[in-house]
Amino acid sequence: MKRIRPMQNRGELAVMAVCVVVGFLLAAQLRGVQLAGAADATNASRLETLQSLYNDVVEERDGLTEQVGQLQSELERYRQQAASGDEGSEALKTELEQMEITAGLTDVEGPGVTVVLEDSTQANVTGDEADYLIHDNDILSVINELRSAGAEAISLNGERILATSEVRCTGAVVTVNGRRYAAPYVIFAIGDPDTLYSALTMRNGVVDILSQWGITVRVTASDQLLIPAYSGTVDYQYAKPAAPDEDGGEGVG
Repeated sequence: MKRIRPMQNRGELAVMAVCVVVGFLLAAQLRGVQLAGAADATNASRLETLQSLYNDVVEERDGLTEQVGQLQSELERYRQQAASGDEGSEALKTELEQMEITAGLTDVEGPGVTVVLEDSTQANVTGDEADYLIHDNDILSVINELRSAGAEAISLNGERILATSEVRCTGAVVTVNGRRYAAPYVIFAIGDPDTLYSALTMRNGVVDILSQWGITVRVTASDQLLIPAYSGTVDYQYAKPAAPDEDGGEGVG
């Protein structure tokens, strides 16, 4: 009778162990290849998404640039008509200049005040650091006070302030006309320097209130300030000129 040989031979056990190890290594390598392939696919998908977003932004920018060019061409045509010299053209020229100033489409210069706001340097006794930083409502308080005092043009860190301009906190900075700025915040306001200065520095006024938190506010009267034109575009999608009613007044919905 043939005797069955027990599998206790060391050589056979070694071969089996090597086979098991090789099997695990091949499985691990295959798994790594699969994960790498999935990661590459994910990265490729994200890259494609980012490229698509970039293309959309570039297309929108090009469209806005074209819009600005068209408006500037139309504005130049009106200027040429207004410069023809007759009485009606002079009136049109004056009205056009006023509209350009109001819309922020042109650089303006004149007397006014400069306001510089800086974060507080006082020791933090409330435990909240935000109490000692300049916020959007602080800046808006200054701007509103200047408007109430008759400011005819206002800029914040070089950004022309329009009726559609947003001034809002974005973390530790403030966003103005879509651009972010950190302190110090410099406001130019064109108008009567004495009136503007008095409006800000009167007792219990905006400067007094901000000073209670240690926020530095410096107001300086200036004989000549230059405020740049608004560099963006204004697109009214819903507001349209109201049609006059039959009596000559404005239509009411």
